[in-house]
Amino acid sequence: MILPEEYIVEKFYTYGYQPKRNKYNKTYQCGCPICREGKSLGVTRRCYYIPKNNNIFCHNCGWSSTPFRWILKVSGLSYIDLIEEVKKFDSTNYTEIKDVQIEKTYVAPTLPDDAINLFDKTQVKFHKDNKIVVECLKLIKERRLHKAINKPKALYLSLKDKAHKNRLVIPFYNEKDEVVFYQSRTVLQSDQGRKSKYTSKIGSDKSLYGINNVNDDLNYVFLFEGPINAMFTKNGLAVAGISKGDHLLTETQQQQLQRYRFLNRIWVLDSQWIDETSLVKSEKLLKRGETVFIWPAKYGKKLKDFNDIAMKYNLNEITPEFIIENSFTELVGMVKLAEIKKACRK
Repeated sequence: MILPEEYIVEKFYTYGYQPKRNKYNKTYQCGCPICREGKSLGVTRRCYYIPKNNNIFCHNCGWSSTPFRWILKVSGLSYIDLIEEVKKFDSTNYTEIKDVQIEKTYVAPTLPDDAINLFDKTQVKFHKDNKIVVECLKLIKERRLHKAINKPKALYLSLKDKAHKNRLVIPFYNEKDEVVFYQSRTVLQSDQGRKSKYTSKIGSDKSLYGINNVNDDLNYVFLFEGPINAMFTKNGLAVAGISKGDHLLTETQQQQLQRYRFLNRIWVLDSQWIDETSLVKSEKLLKRGETVFIWPAKYGKKLKDFNDIAMKYNLNEITPEFIIENSFTELVGMVKLAEIKKACRK
């Protein structure tokens, strides 16, 4: 089916990265939304639309076909929906779209090399036969990360990055929804026990996961060690591991929390019934005047963390009330931990 050129151009500008028209040879260029062009994305435009040939092709990935098939591929529209949309398109109201200029200033990378957005259907379709991508999507589904109430805007995977290759990448956003830090997690069975389960962005101060989603109305923030557990409760924050020494938080994290200093904070660690390290950390936090979530025996004897609870009971959210009702300060908290120690010795 031959589509109106004006309609094709409109879609080319909608789905292409930084599209531009070449007025001299009457062609159009953009960053390819199918392969994303790796490190070149945002620097060059390798995807072309040539109206006289009724063809769109990419010099980077080699994808080439009619504009009709290209729009189907990148838009997610069905064949019937596309036909109906074209029928309703009014070329008489069409106005020429202005080009998007490429910024020449250098921007430091905020994610691992050539990261694939696993929440982007177009990118996932392009890599659907890649075994690593399949494993990552399987892990996301099994752990309900795609449904979690406090999930990030995207989860990523890099197939090339030297430090974070073949690992699930979890972005940490600041209050402006900018990625300022990330952690990656092992996915492949062959990497478990051989590589660190979690690896942080090199050369970057730890930020707080979830700080961009804090709601002042709740009156509480909940501090977890890992971001996956923080995904399952409102106002869940993750510190990416408690800092050693006198300070529990990094300087950046302290500055981020300063904005919410009027909110009560509760630390939520792994089950003290199962994890000895968590029990020791809980005692230290209580002695420092912090409020700590103490795992009730019903859950703590069998489940290690909040992600385990979510998977066990098919939950997308673990309510703040559950945390608040089982959280204690030093005197009562130490008694609760003593009871756990005593029960575990039997």
